[in-house]
Parts: sequence; C-alpha cells; structure tokens
Amino acid sequence: MKVLLIGEKGAGKSSLLYSLFKDGAGGIICLPVFKDGGEIGKDAINLLNGERKRFCRIRERADFDGIEIGKYVVDYDGIEFCIAALEEALEKSNFIILYEFGLLEMKGGGLYEITKKIIEGDKDALIVLRKELEKEFLEKFPYQFKKIYLE
Repeated sequence: MKVLLIGEKGAGKSSLLYSLFKDGAGGIICLPVFKDGGEIGKDAINLLNGERKRFCRIRERADFDGIEIGKYVVDYDGIEFCIAALEEALEKSNFIILYEFGLLEMKGGGLYEITKKIIEGDKDALIVLRKELEKEFLEKFPYQFKKIYLE
C-alpha cells in the first residue's frame, strides 16, 4: 500500500510521523532546527539508526554551497544522506517513510529518483507532501494512493 500524507505547512506532519514511527519504520523524516527562537532549517533523520544530518537551512543561515529552492539552501551532503537512508530502508524495512517530496523533487532533482523507486517497488510506503503539490505529484506518479489529509 502506498499512502500520501498531505497537509499545509506547519500542520504538524513531521512531528506526527516522528512520534509514531521513530522506532518502527525505515526512511527519513526532516525535522525543523531552531536557534535564537526561530527556525533556521531542517535536519534529516534516518529512522533505522537515528543518525541525523543537516538537510537545508534558510538562505540567510546557510554557510555552505547547495541547491537554492524557495527560501532554503539544500545541502548536497544532506541529499546524499537521505538517498542512502532510503536505499537502506528498501533493503531492511517493510515500511518506508519519505518526508518530504517537495519543490526540488517536482523539478526532477533531490529525492526524485529514489521516490520513483519506492513507489514502483513492493514495499509499503508513506510519502509526505504539501497540499499545493498534490495535483502535480499525482500527474507525475499516477498510482492508486491511499490519502490522509492533515489540517
């Protein structure tokens, strides 16, 4: 079964998933990172081993080269970390979480190819995306997904 978790920004998608699946799934979740009372970006967490890596930072806080998308700079090493974690999940887990399929993936970059591999594979998966990307996502991946809307 392939499931989409769809919600607006700030709806609590990452917090919900991390609390539910931190000890029982493979894949990645990106959690916000805060400093001085404000969000500065997101770190990716490998759910199989708990390892954490910088994924992106708000442009003004990015002290590294990466891919600029929206207000963020995505770390090349963060992308590779996520791809490796998802490949590991495909090997070792029956349930894979991919948080999140975003603007970079819509353009064919970032986690696009591994997402395609997960969707076309035989493992159960939960893929998170924002509501505004749902229509375009389903055009790229015309599969029969179960959908959960978080508001």
